Amino acid sequence: MNDQSIRAGRAAGSDETGPTRRFYVRAGSINAVRRALHRAPGGAKVVGRYDRETIECQHTMNSLSYGRHWPVIHSRLEKCGLRVVAAPLPIIEGDGGEERPGHHDAGSDGR
Repeated sequence: MNDQSIRAGRAAGSDETGPTRRFYVRAGSINAVRRALHRAPGGAKVVGRYDRETIECQHTMNSLSYGRHWPVIHSRLEKCGLRVVAAPLPIIEGDGGEERPGHHDAGSDGR
């Protein structure tokens, strides 16, 4: 495991309190991610579908635990053929289809 793959789990970076609590997994189904994270350390769980190809997950690890448990979570996902990705940028309608940073509600369909 290299530093780049570990940093990928920090979708929005980190601050003084530790890494972000959310991470995103490229997967075709929510259940595939749930199976991969079953009984994973650090309180990792599926929040829901972020967009068509991305599943939003969260964890409850502090900075110290993150250093120990993130490689385990990352490895479990890779063994299942899943990939941790950076947070996708939502497309804002009525703005020429440009992607812009911002919060995208996991439960909304943009209507």
